Amino acid sequence: MKTTSIKILRWTLRILSATFIVFFLFMFIGETFFQDGSFNPKSLSADAILKVSLFGLSLIGLGLAWKWELMGGIIALAAYAGLVIVINTEPVDFYLLLIYPTVPILFIVLWAISRNAIVKNK
Repeated sequence: MKTTSIKILRWTLRILSATFIVFFLFMFIGETFFQDGSFNPKSLSADAILKVSLFGLSLIGLGLAWKWELMGGIIALAAYAGLVIVINTEPVDFYLLLIYPTVPILFIVLWAISRNAIVKNK
């Protein structure tokens, strides 16, 4: 694969991951602090804390994927898989959330492609 197409893919994934991070942070802030005006962290269940922590870890993984594509992609994908396992008992109504794992998978693919391109150039 040409280096220009690798750069285009890399920046496309960075823009997508930044969009996900900003969108979900706005959603978290809006739902947490501005829903009814009274946020009490002591009222959260252990299940809710685990879900928020796993999703936060997946967003951190997307941020790390900007610098380290493989490590960030694996962290984001593993955290998402953990989140799916935790919420398996509840029906998933928000099907757009199923689009989320494509970005970490593409970061891992990008790492493999760019590593292969480096090896071929040597």
